[in-house]
Amino acid sequence: MTRTTRHPILNEIKTRFSNRALTEKEVPQEAYEAMVEAASFAPSSFNEQPWRFYIARGERKEKLLQTLTPMNQEWAIRADALVLTVSKQTFTMNGKPNPWHLSDAGCATGFFMLEAERRGLTAHPMAGFDQKAAREAMGVHEEFALVHVMAVGYPGDFDKLSERNQARNHPAPRKPIEEIML
Repeated sequence: MTRTTRHPILNEIKTRFSNRALTEKEVPQEAYEAMVEAASFAPSSFNEQPWRFYIARGERKEKLLQTLTPMNQEWAIRADALVLTVSKQTFTMNGKPNPWHLSDAGCATGFFMLEAERRGLTAHPMAGFDQKAAREAMGVHEEFALVHVMAVGYPGDFDKLSERNQARNHPAPRKPIEEIML
């Protein structure tokens, strides 16, 4: 499925989708640094920048992989890294609850994913994981909410997916503008 738009928009927005077909090719460290740097430019309430990205490779990846649902483990095992995204739930300046931290972390994630797409990578966020086990595996302090786990890697190897995941591995249709612009 090729996405089309009514209006010219950034190409990476059109081409990005949550790809499950990954190769085991190593992603350079510099690419992770660039994706996190891109995320750092996202807007946030009071410039709090509450997001943190735990880049799990090697043994850390294996620990985090075990927290995923079996359906996600099936394909995410081929990712070069799993990235646990977390968000600080209080403001640093005064310790009060930050009601916008998840919105801010979502915006930063969007910047991270678009930079991944620009670099020819896939960054696929997942909600299918055990939060308690992931918190323990990565040593995340309680002041941070767990947002999601992203599989990051180079696209490919469609034939290694199960039939169910092959059927799901395509850009999903988008709602029409009229439905979301009120």
